[in-house]
Amino acid sequence: MATSDLVVPAQSSSSDFKSPTSIVNDFSIQIATVNGSGSQSANNVLLRSIFRMGVPVSGKNLFPSNIAGLPTWYTIRASKDGWVARKASIDILIAMNPETAQEDVRTLPADAAVIYDEAIVLNELRHDLTFYAVPFDKLAVETGAEPKVRKLIKNMVYVGVAAQLLSIDMGSVEAMVGKQFAKKAKAAELNLRAVQVGFRFATENLTKCDPYRVEAMNATAGKIIIDGNAAAAMGAMFAGVTVVSWYPITPSSSVVEQLIGYMKKHRVEPDGKATFAIVQAEDELAAIGMVLGAGWAGARSMTASSGRGFR
Repeated sequence: MATSDLVVPAQSSSSDFKSPTSIVNDFSIQIATVNGSGSQSANNVLLRSIFRMGVPVSGKNLFPSNIAGLPTWYTIRASKDGWVARKASIDILIAMNPETAQEDVRTLPADAAVIYDEAIVLNELRHDLTFYAVPFDKLAVETGAEPKVRKLIKNMVYVGVAAQLLSIDMGSVEAMVGKQFAKKAKAAELNLRAVQVGFRFATENLTKCDPYRVEAMNATAGKIIIDGNAAAAMGAMFAGVTVVSWYPITPSSSVVEQLIGYMKKHRVEPDGKATFAIVQAEDELAAIGMVLGAGWAGARSMTASSGRGFR
């Protein structure tokens, strides 16, 4: 994503917060969800929206290699000085997983902020934090989403809430929703509506009480933002890989998913003939077997995982 299309941020209602202790472009957000809940798209939109405002930012997943339904955490660090490693503590928690919510809150430092699903009831656990209760289920209904996708669309609602509370430019958020769902017009429209529902709720119902906010900078000019799996896929293509066999499993799946897109764009002859083969195997053992066989036959081959948890 180029930064030449930087949008000057519009002011949200929370931008009037001018506490002497305001902390600008220097905080860490932790989003606690469950694996397979569709939160990755929402997290990418939030991360890239901050980046598009010219603020150095990094994102990192923290989760075991597991099946859907188990805990997942995603950390976004905004640093005006360009630091990319995780901070020792979390400043803003978005608590969407009832199984880990109480422990996530207990480990926060004093004065942190918590955006949480009001059904979890976290605000009585501690009195040294700022709590923002959000009726995510109700707001998901307001988006007009079908019942089967409301669990997924709740993620975009928290993007809207966070954008309003942190003064993230909505122009940047809208642009990143469009980019995230560039090939799915209906999905883009629904997800943007979810962001707007969350933003509107925060504007009308939440009073800004924490010091954290985002202000536009010009510290990302000439830079791109890319996740590790996408970078690994790009490196494999430039290294000349021609045969890939894989079995999809978090967190390695996106290596090959990204590689498929790169190879279709850059490794197809003018006559339409592909110069590569990417095969989804029935399990990791079959995948590594195909890779070994291709290698013995002279191809430059790879797989994304050799077993659950090993990549």
